[in-house]
Amino acid sequence: MNKRILNVGKLLTAGLAWLGAMAGSSAGTLSYSFDSFADSTSLTSQYSGLQFTHATILKSGVSLNEFSFPLHSGTNALLDDGGPIVITFATPAQAVSGYFTYLSGLTMSAYDSSNRLLAQTSSAFLSNAADGTGDPGSVANELLSIAAAGGLIARLEISAAADGFSFLLDDLSVTTPATDLPEPASLALVLGGLALMLRRRSKFRHP
Repeated sequence: MNKRILNVGKLLTAGLAWLGAMAGSSAGTLSYSFDSFADSTSLTSQYSGLQFTHATILKSGVSLNEFSFPLHSGTNALLDDGGPIVITFATPAQAVSGYFTYLSGLTMSAYDSSNRLLAQTSSAFLSNAADGTGDPGSVANELLSIAAAGGLIARLEISAAADGFSFLLDDLSVTTPATDLPEPASLALVLGGLALMLRRRSKFRHP
């Protein structure tokens, strides 16, 4: 058999296997610990694809009161500086989560690109500070998650006290939808047609 046909067949088989695996891939999740920033950094657009407002970095051992606000991990967390933290996503998200320690009841509100409210979730307590002032039964670093229902999240608002200085956010996670790819059956038809075309062309070439 023509060696060129064999080589083409191997390439097509490998392509089918790879694309078939990719077709069912899960959504991607990125995590942000805020640990790479200096204390008191105003977080705005330092992370590609994310825009923050009313967000300031507090660092362990510098301006962070770890007795009241222990970290979930690392050295830094994000303070609601002067108002609700608002996160705008260049690529709309499917779900968002984070670990919160707060002095006032906290609410996360998710909006789509048309400013339509998609979902809301609230903290389990009015305060979960770790210095003994938190509500009975509360534990610092409460995990709160929000997912879009019938849409994708273009903007997330996280609010507690109206004038801010009321919560810390640590270890933010953002999940975006998987890239749309054809189903394996469709890929097989496309690649199968390509293989047939290449075999026909090879008849007119020397081995």
